[in-house]
Amino acid sequence: MPPTGPIAGRSPADRDRAASDAAAALKSGHPVVLPTETVYGLFIAATPEAIAHLDSFTVKPEPGVGPRVTLHLPDMAPLRAAMDLPHATTRRLIDRLCPGPVRFVIDQSPEAIARVLAALTIEPGLIDDGERIAFRVPDHPIARRVLRDAGVPCVARRLGAAFWSIGDDPGTTCAIIPEDAQPGPAVILDDGTTTGTSASTTVRIDRGGRIKVDPGGAISEREVMGHLDRLIVFVCTGNTCRSPMAEAIARHIESTSPPTGVTTRFASAGVAAIEGAPAAPEAVRVLADRGIDMSDHASQPLSPELIEQAEVIYTMTPSHAQAVMQGAPDAAYKVFPLAEAEPVEDPIGQGLEVYRRTADQIERLLRERLATIAP
Repeated sequence: MPPTGPIAGRSPADRDRAASDAAAALKSGHPVVLPTETVYGLFIAATPEAIAHLDSFTVKPEPGVGPRVTLHLPDMAPLRAAMDLPHATTRRLIDRLCPGPVRFVIDQSPEAIARVLAALTIEPGLIDDGERIAFRVPDHPIARRVLRDAGVPCVARRLGAAFWSIGDDPGTTCAIIPEDAQPGPAVILDDGTTTGTSASTTVRIDRGGRIKVDPGGAISEREVMGHLDRLIVFVCTGNTCRSPMAEAIARHIESTSPPTGVTTRFASAGVAAIEGAPAAPEAVRVLADRGIDMSDHASQPLSPELIEQAEVIYTMTPSHAQAVMQGAPDAAYKVFPLAEAEPVEDPIGQGLEVYRRTADQIERLLRERLATIAP
């Protein structure tokens, strides 16, 4: 079996050397076996000669189902700048599933395909079929490291597509590579059994934004489409004034905005809230004057479940953000004050005019925030 072989459990220095060997082989046009989070793949440079070599010992896709091979990238930067992505649903699925166990096949205009190929210096007809582009960003640190270090665009097919692969395993281990594989890979990075048990899921998106998920991949259609739903949570102290006002105002803004295909849900909670307290009467009155009904609000404490479900958590003050992060440090990446330099102060016990100013401030800050996270 060719070098480098098993890397699982080896020192960081050994893994670095192995990754460098694989990157050098890819740059030279040789096939390399790399782990991904789904199954092992046969990777090679995206040149006509290299792909012809890959074709010589692997099963090719049926005609008419898309490009010959799938572009594999360490990140989306070069494609994002060149592709036409007019639909919020397409952009969101890419954002949520790159990196991830998904292969995208996205219809593009001839002009967009030309921009992509020029940006990556790839000849026509390799990663595209004239109408669509196939790509994936694997969620495996070794694979992404090698792809980045190779410095050339690369494509891949699943290891199980090789004519010489042994048995019915789709490629969860390198055991399906025979010792005498010919033509064989120049380098094998064997990182043990993959976390997945099947190949990546193919998500097809046409130029109208219609989405089709092929069956039988690593994640289901339901899981893919679930990424088109998001929850935003607002947090204050008692969940009777500021955060429920933010929730109700945000829901109103969303309901009066053009549809995007992405469902945004809103909730609110308090870091020191009790269960079931009504909203402050002044808050109810002020929002009613704006045509927003929050009379049925019932307070709730911020729970671990709500933190886990939230895509982003906006707090009324920086101190609330600190309280949330201290209680849930793993969620720190998604906790932000609504405005770092402009805390929303507690209006409790003050008159209607203070509540009106608070509602004005919350709405202004919300519109700014929601615009920055538009799907």
